Amino acid sequence: MIENTDPSLFSASLRMFWGLLIVSGILLIIYGLLRKRLSFIQTNSNSEIQIKEMRHIMQKKSLCLVEVKGQTFLLGVGTENFTLLATFPENNQAATFQESLTNAEQNEK
Repeated sequence: MIENTDPSLFSASLRMFWGLLIVSGILLIIYGLLRKRLSFIQTNSNSEIQIKEMRHIMQKKSLCLVEVKGQTFLLGVGTENFTLLATFPENNQAATFQESLTNAEQNEK
């Protein structure tokens, strides 16, 4: 038995599919642009200033571990200022953010 398919249903389905494909493509392009433009943590491996790790503490307040020419700094970052919290010597071998915080606490005591 041959089924009678409505040509207008097929046409509507095809238009819906292409519309969905176009909207998905536009969303992917916007996502790519936003990710590239708004990421301020991007690091260049050849750069002398590298952001090693960043942890958000509260809304608009963060801790930032930064390496400049082999020396490591722990910065407090707010909406309008940066505060130097700790400086680590060049031979700092701490592998993680938690180890860096522990070392900073020990240096203050």
